[in-house]
Amino acid sequence: MATAVFERYRTIIDDWEAFQAALARPQPATLRVNRLKADPGALRTRLEERGFRLEPYDWYPDLWRVVEEPFPPALTLEHWLGWFYLQEAAAAVPVLALDPRPGEVVLDLSAAPGGKSTQMAERMGGRGMVVANDPDPRRLAALAHNLQRLGITMAVVTRADGRQFPGGVAFDRVLVDAPCSAEGNARRSARAREGAGRHQRRRLPAVQEALLRRGLALARPGGVVVYSTCTFAPEENEAVVDRILREAEGAVRLEPLPPGLPGTAGVTAWEGRRFRPEVELCRRLYPHHLDSGGMFVARLRKEGPVPWEEPGGPGAVPPGGAGPGGGPDGVGWQAADAGLREQVVAWFRQEFGLDEAVLAGLYAYSSEGQGIWLASLPRIPGWEERWSVGLRLVRAHGATWKPTSFGLVQWGSAATRNVVDLEKEALRALLEGRQVTPPPGAPLERRGWVVLRYRGYAVGCGFWDGERLRSALPQERAGELRSILAR
Repeated sequence: MATAVFERYRTIIDDWEAFQAALARPQPATLRVNRLKADPGALRTRLEERGFRLEPYDWYPDLWRVVEEPFPPALTLEHWLGWFYLQEAAAAVPVLALDPRPGEVVLDLSAAPGGKSTQMAERMGGRGMVVANDPDPRRLAALAHNLQRLGITMAVVTRADGRQFPGGVAFDRVLVDAPCSAEGNARRSARAREGAGRHQRRRLPAVQEALLRRGLALARPGGVVVYSTCTFAPEENEAVVDRILREAEGAVRLEPLPPGLPGTAGVTAWEGRRFRPEVELCRRLYPHHLDSGGMFVARLRKEGPVPWEEPGGPGAVPPGGAGPGGGPDGVGWQAADAGLREQVVAWFRQEFGLDEAVLAGLYAYSSEGQGIWLASLPRIPGWEERWSVGLRLVRAHGATWKPTSFGLVQWGSAATRNVVDLEKEALRALLEGRQVTPPPGAPLERRGWVVLRYRGYAVGCGFWDGERLRSALPQERAGELRSILAR
């Protein structure tokens, strides 16, 4: 039985019978509204008209439990367009505990696949900067995909080992969602149902402590650091927090989570070891609490320099500071390219008749061989570890540019030139690799790239050769949209 491996937690779980029963049930889908793109009321109406029955959580009204589904919510056009993110209920709590505010500079130290980074950006109203970091290039692809799908223009993606994340920036808030034994995923993962082995329990805490130390070193004085895992093991949870509090005596304070968040208190003793009494302020979420997975969350306040911090602290160069500068680690700030922005705005106006106001408040950055990115950030840290910034608008294509699928989904719906409105069958044919004749009256002025539009929404890039139209969507995105049209 799956719960047998979790017998060691019987004495600390508040309702053992309910815990067992929850592990035996399939985990329901939950979705989080992306207010940067969607109105919650309108989205709910659209989904319910399709046969979905949704129940908002009272502690987070923009998080909805899917009570009934005619098909998986990932196979909706609304999901493909980035109107919502599928995120289990327990996983939404760490960002609510972090409570990022508009205009702040926030770090997600272990960000892939992007659920918490996108949640941060949405909670910040798209204002400020989210640095989303992950060391694994394979996971970075998923992270970048989700940030772009949800239209996040204020994120800087970095590839670094979180334990050695570069300094030079003082973060207002840091999320350390540490790699763990993932026992809280037991309802949806056969591997998690096997439980953590003894070797894992010995190895993981050292990694987790190192990440939490780095997160605290990078936070500004007075900043907030949230430590979270998706496991039940006190060795990876309260024991890690307890050790950090003892090492940083007087410099770090454990705080209660914001009012109204679910869960039970942290444990103060485990297998003969006693933790500091304030560890009770941590929060444990078990599968039966929210009909979800498991999660551990601790909120810490940095009150002064921590013992392992570099001399001078993490730096305090703001993104809007006057001119490139450097913190104690020598990081410079790269300013956006104003001339490049003028070029790309003029090109989009010429190609697609887009009003310049569509791209207002956005700044241009180039990446050699990668194209041009638009971000709501006038300047960004000059770290070598930077992977991307904002949302890629165009790729280099010979002597010209090719619009990206994500760029057109984000900004192309208002196109008035070189745009084609398609019915379902014609769009399906394009996605299957066939060529079609544009509908009569389509505003096609010359051969080249066109905006493909469906039901009023830009869905990607196509190419018109003067007679026939073909799709230029990436294969993965085309396959996803083809599956949606089959519903």
